[in-house]
Amino acid sequence: MALAVTLAAPARAQMPQTILQIATEKVPDKVKFSQQIGAQVRLSRDGRLFAMTWAPIPNPRGWVVVLHDRNGWAPAEVQDWHATLIRRGLGIVAMQWWYGTGTGLASEAPADIVYRELEAVLRMMNMRPGSLMLYGTGRGAEYVYALAAYDRNSGSKFFALNVPNSGAMAADLAANKRIGEGQFGLGPFDDTRWAFVCGTRDADPDRAGCPVLKGASDVVRRFGGKNELSIQIDRGTRASLMTDRAKLDQVLDKYLAVLR
Repeated sequence: MALAVTLAAPARAQMPQTILQIATEKVPDKVKFSQQIGAQVRLSRDGRLFAMTWAPIPNPRGWVVVLHDRNGWAPAEVQDWHATLIRRGLGIVAMQWWYGTGTGLASEAPADIVYRELEAVLRMMNMRPGSLMLYGTGRGAEYVYALAAYDRNSGSKFFALNVPNSGAMAADLAANKRIGEGQFGLGPFDDTRWAFVCGTRDADPDRAGCPVLKGASDVVRRFGGKNELSIQIDRGTRASLMTDRAKLDQVLDKYLAVLR
């Protein structure tokens, strides 16, 4: 089955190599898996980002927006979440925010661009306010704060629950710095709900360890957000949530409980 791609003009043939082409070269097995299950892809207008969507049933109970970790891939997230999506009757919107080559800030899309592309996809899918869970791991978790602020500030308010897994509100992401400076108002997280996940053996504890996540929770609460759930995985890393069925179900149960 060919991977279905929706292109925002201009046509792909007129572009340099797109991020989807890079993904096909770098993680061919992940892209092939996505093809086989019939995932849909929406490529951004400039060909540098894409969102991959899939659901196991026509009308899933809910949708999880997933932001991969540093130097990660959206098709890998689709594969990693696949069994859980089937078991829980959920759909996925996996957002590719890394440009696929290089390291550092120049290789990452600014958060406002990521949200712009994501918002376009969600509107195209006719998503309702308060109907999705926003989840990110590591660097992707650091994007969660910015995207939650943009979502609330835009009035779209798609996210019923925001879930940073092992990532605080890092100031090297420009939008997060603007949150702290008050550019999203005094209550940038008013009326938002949160769940925080960490592992006690994270590879980067100074940036993503459990004490850091506790500090991030305090910041979110100070900015108007409500912490619905905190999960600490003993002797675990950021990857442990996807293999700990009980704790992952805690997060998903909380999402479904607050789903509008």
